[in-house]
Amino acid sequence: MIRRGRSPGFGAVRGRFHLSARLRFRSPPFCARSVTDKRGRCTLRSEALQPVDPEEARTVARPPKPLTPDRSFAQFYGSRIRQDRDEAGMTLEELAQKLHCDPSQVSRYEHGERVPGIKTAQILDLLFGTSYYTEHNAVAANSRIPVRARPIAHYESGAAMIRSFSHGTVVGLLQSPSYVRALVRDGLMPQAIDEVSDERARRQEVLDGDPPAKLQAIMDETVIRRLTSHPEIARQQIKLILDRMEKWNVQVQLVHQSNFSYPGLQCSFTIYESRENGSLAAWHDGVGKAGRVIEDKAIIADLLESYDLIRSAAMSAAESRDVLKTIQESL
Repeated sequence: MIRRGRSPGFGAVRGRFHLSARLRFRSPPFCARSVTDKRGRCTLRSEALQPVDPEEARTVARPPKPLTPDRSFAQFYGSRIRQDRDEAGMTLEELAQKLHCDPSQVSRYEHGERVPGIKTAQILDLLFGTSYYTEHNAVAANSRIPVRARPIAHYESGAAMIRSFSHGTVVGLLQSPSYVRALVRDGLMPQAIDEVSDERARRQEVLDGDPPAKLQAIMDETVIRRLTSHPEIARQQIKLILDRMEKWNVQVQLVHQSNFSYPGLQCSFTIYESRENGSLAAWHDGVGKAGRVIEDKAIIADLLESYDLIRSAAMSAAESRDVLKTIQESL
C-alpha cells in the first residue's frame, strides 16, 4: 500500500541521501559496505579506513618490471644502467634528477625502450666511472632503428652535406614529433609509433653534431598547405622548420604550389655526401619497403642533376621563409 503524498521508494532514497551526507562529512575516512540481513533486506554500513604504514606499503609494492637484456643490444645497454644504478645504491628518482629527466624516462632507458642521447650517455659515464655508455651509444641506438631505416641512419650519421627533396611529406630531418606520430599512426606500422618517433628525433641530432651536417631541403609548397587541416600539428611543424632555418647549416626552399611540371613531381629522394671521403649515396623514397639505397654513380649523377633543376624552380630561402610565416599566422 502506498501512502498518499509519498512516492514509492521515497524513504529509501531519503535514507541513502542522509547516509551519504553523514558519510561525506564523517572523519576519519570511511568506506561503505552492503550488508544483507536474514529477511533479505539490504542496508549500507560505513567502516573507518585504517591508515596504511608507509614502511609496510613499501614492502608490498609491485616489484619492478623484469629486464630482458637478451632480446636486443638496446635492452642489454639499458640493463647495464639498472645494474650500475643498483650498485651505486641510487633510486630511479635520484638518477632521474641527475639526468634532468622524468623517472619514467629512466625506466624506459633501463628497459631498452629508448636509448639515451650522447650527452646523457656522457653523464652516465661520469656518474658511474665508466666509458661504456659513450662508446656503445651509437650501437645501442642503431639496434632500435627499424631495419628499413638503418641504411638511411648510416649515411646520415656520416654525412657532411645532405640534399633532400620531398613532394609529399616534410623532409625527415625537419619533421616535428607530432607530425611523425601522425604519419606512423596512419601508415603501415602503427604499432611502432613510439619506436619510429624516438629514432626520428635521434637521427635529427646530426644537425646539431660537432661538426653538424649541412642540410639543403626542398619541399613542395602543398606539403605545408596540406598541414593547415590540422592546425595544432601545423603550428608545431612550421615553428620547427622556421627555427631550423635560423641555423647556419640548414637551408629550406619551397616550390610554388602552382608549378605543375618541375622534375621533382616524379619522386622524393635524398643525396648524402660523406664527410670522410666525399663519396655519394642516395635514398630513393617509396611506400613501405619500396624505398631503396642507391650507390650507382650514374643514377646518383641523374639525381644530382634533377636536384639542381628542382632547386632552380624553387623559391629562394627568404621567399620560402615568408610563405611559411604567412601560413603560420593564418592558423
